[in-house]
Amino acid sequence: MTEETSKRMYDVSDPSPQVLHATQLAQNGPKRQVLCLEDMDDWVRSQAYNDTIAYINNTSMAIQGKKLSSKFPVSEKLRRLCDIFDGLEILLSENTPKFESAHSWLTAQQCNASAYRTWMRLMHQFVFSVLDEAVQPECKHINELGQYLRRSFGCSSSLEFGPGNELMFLFFLCGLFRAGILFADDTVAAALLLFHRYIRLVRRLILTYSLSLTKDSRCSMDDYYVIPYIWGSAQLSLDAPFSPMESEMLPIMEAHRQDYMLLEVIDHLRKTRGLKLNQVAFQLWCILSVPTWPEVYGAIERAYVSNVISSFETVENAIFCELMSFQSVSSVSMVPRAYLGNRYSEDRRSSMRHQEQADDSEQKPDTNKKLAPPVHKCVSMQPSLFFGFSDKKSTDADSNDDEHDPLWIVRRRNVQEEESDTSTTVFFTDAMIINDGPTASSSSSTAK
Repeated sequence: MTEETSKRMYDVSDPSPQVLHATQLAQNGPKRQVLCLEDMDDWVRSQAYNDTIAYINNTSMAIQGKKLSSKFPVSEKLRRLCDIFDGLEILLSENTPKFESAHSWLTAQQCNASAYRTWMRLMHQFVFSVLDEAVQPECKHINELGQYLRRSFGCSSSLEFGPGNELMFLFFLCGLFRAGILFADDTVAAALLLFHRYIRLVRRLILTYSLSLTKDSRCSMDDYYVIPYIWGSAQLSLDAPFSPMESEMLPIMEAHRQDYMLLEVIDHLRKTRGLKLNQVAFQLWCILSVPTWPEVYGAIERAYVSNVISSFETVENAIFCELMSFQSVSSVSMVPRAYLGNRYSEDRRSSMRHQEQADDSEQKPDTNKKLAPPVHKCVSMQPSLFFGFSDKKSTDADSNDDEHDPLWIVRRRNVQEEESDTSTTVFFTDAMIINDGPTASSSSSTAK
């Protein structure tokens, strides 16, 4: 009597685009995508472009009315991320340029270049080790986040720093939220604490190593970074103690410099360049002549989107991967904009009014409703899914499988297949069962 045999065949000749994209990211890692001017059209349609602008504007709405010295929630993970900059500050103090008589043949620029390259090399080693300890161990995006962070401190070959490096740190911040490391409650602290620590370190790097500015000739913002101006004006868009035209006054500067990023960068510009604001940053000086801070924010944000983030020189060295993807957005959607100042206050009063009406009508509001994060979380395809293996481990206490036995995995697989054929129903939806032998009915008819 012939035994019944069966073979399971899977149709893997036409994998889905998600599978192809996931395997490509697993093999290649972060890489450059904007290689020529023609790639700029793909950049402005990419998921990373939309997520970056959404993160900037949503964070701006969250930090308006907040001071640098205000009390805001700081999670333990964000504290550990801030510790990264403590270590980088120590590395900077240990690797300052030394103009010794024994090396008098070296010029000041050569000494700066040697010290800066030493700091960059140590920073590359330090970032990945500390970042792995700072975030949750199960995070699989350590390499991608580390690549974004290590590109946020300038270029060691040309001794330059510019908005492209600042964009990489925005990728790092945005990636922390998309990876699920930071949450909605961390939005304010990520901008006013973590980003502020980054800007302070960058200012020290520029002054210590005399880094030059990388910028596009068409770019209208004449500074190493732009985000402090955007988020600094967003802070002042609600309950500001002074008007934009008063921001250059010395009494205002002395009283509020420690509370607002915008005043801090203006004060730094005046001290380092030794000139008045209209001589060092003419466009900023013109923008500060408008009557309200939301208008200041709108002017700087539009200039950043039009002239900085859409410039080839800013994006040509940017890298992309899974968290910050270069893939085009599936549907054409409006880029989120920030609603600041009076419009934000009216929306807030309207929501409070609706809540009071709900209380009057004995409708309890949803107290468990969580704040929305500044950018949506990344839905990642796990390797166990696109390679066809289940990551589920047996928790049976009575199991006698010995992992040192070469056949233990075979026995476990047979048991799992007998319980439920998960490999077919979950991972291989197009599986076909082909019977080589005769079926039971045909065997019985033959016997008769």
